[in-house]
Amino acid sequence: MRKRPTLEIVRDVLFALVLREMQTRLGARRMGWFWILFESAAHIAIMMLIFSTIHGRDVPGMEYSVFLLTGLVPFFLMRNIALKLMDAVNANRALFAYPNIRPFDTFVARTIVEFCLMACVYLLIAGFMALWLDIDVSIHRPLEWIASLSTGIILSFGLGLIFCVIAEVMPNAKTVIRLIFWPLYFVSGIIFPIWAIPSQYMSWLLWNPYLHIFDNVRSATFAHFPHTEGISYLYPLEVAIITLFLGISLYWVRRRELLAI
Repeated sequence: MRKRPTLEIVRDVLFALVLREMQTRLGARRMGWFWILFESAAHIAIMMLIFSTIHGRDVPGMEYSVFLLTGLVPFFLMRNIALKLMDAVNANRALFAYPNIRPFDTFVARTIVEFCLMACVYLLIAGFMALWLDIDVSIHRPLEWIASLSTGIILSFGLGLIFCVIAEVMPNAKTVIRLIFWPLYFVSGIIFPIWAIPSQYMSWLLWNPYLHIFDNVRSATFAHFPHTEGISYLYPLEVAIITLFLGISLYWVRRRELLAI
């Protein structure tokens, strides 16, 4: 019998886990694909309507609806990755009886699923805005956009690993961890331009790597996005790498406990 290469085994395991995750998320009800995308898109669209129309907000030189889109979708993507990874082990614990499946595989699979879902939501909303509302949703510097988004995904993946280990040791911590993302929503410049923040507060807010990430995503989207003093590409990348290293280290230390069925 031919011995299968390791990469081939990993590929097949990830493919099976992604399909299982999709089936779990989307197959629980009729037209699951439609409803999961519709609910997410409707949630983001309603928030965009509230902040852009009812409040009458405006950002000079750019469409406020696109400004919101480029903040809300990446935020929900990164938040969902971190929180879904926290629950990945408990949701797939029975699968660890199979020798080829490890907890880390479930982390990667969930990240892929969340990315695909939010990418579809982004394309749906951006497509509607471009085709029906005639709004320019083009990305002017796509390589910088991809780099900034990738940094956020790496950071959230590392946080998800840390949260998973913490939740395995202290299950009640899950509630506190979920609550953390509510203040993070308001201090990361999601719904307002960060240049409107008073300078005495910026020195504190700049410690938040997500603030840099979302501003860099917008800077890559808009052709004439103003640069804010202190915003960096390097700082969030450094934080993301350190967080990923800590997450993998904690996972490696607690891997036997996570494998326990």
